[in-house]
Amino acid sequence: MMKTIFSTVTALCLLASSALAHELDSNRATLVLRDRQHLAITFFVDYASVMQQVLAPQKPLQEFVLMLSAMQAQEFKAQLQVVHRKLQSTTTLTLHKGKAIQLNQWVWPEASTVQSQLQQRAMQALAAPGEHAHVMRTEIRTEAKSGNTSDFSSVKLRLPTEFKDVLVVSYQPHQVWVKPQAPLPTISF
Repeated sequence: MMKTIFSTVTALCLLASSALAHELDSNRATLVLRDRQHLAITFFVDYASVMQQVLAPQKPLQEFVLMLSAMQAQEFKAQLQVVHRKLQSTTTLTLHKGKAIQLNQWVWPEASTVQSQLQQRAMQALAAPGEHAHVMRTEIRTEAKSGNTSDFSSVKLRLPTEFKDVLVVSYQPHQVWVKPQAPLPTISF
């Protein structure tokens, strides 16, 4: 009986910890080394908070969210461009030898999507002001290529202060072709 209870409690703890791990409530960055000269970076951030820190750090977040949710689309896009320029200029990547590498091919969320998320957040705050809101992280992507003379064996990544604390995960994927009618490869982790 005691063994069954212990097994059940252990299973529930593992389930709870995996659920918490899945719903990590923090800003994060993933760096994927595609090859020795190509690095892909994906950020997942609380975009409303980042925007507030760039555009109006003195304003309370809820007031800021309400203000941006009510903006006309063109004015909102213009404000978003200010945020993008600031974040791009303050995100830097440096190779181990001190050489700065340009981040390019930034992929930002559509302005209409961001404004819609802000409107949902504003409505949630108005409907249930005391409740903890689940904040969806917004995905931002960029990449860097070092050219033929350098590689990304070691880098330093400076992030905008508006991102606050960021959990950074980095890895180099292992790739294998799976061909029909061929012996199945063993995939190891």
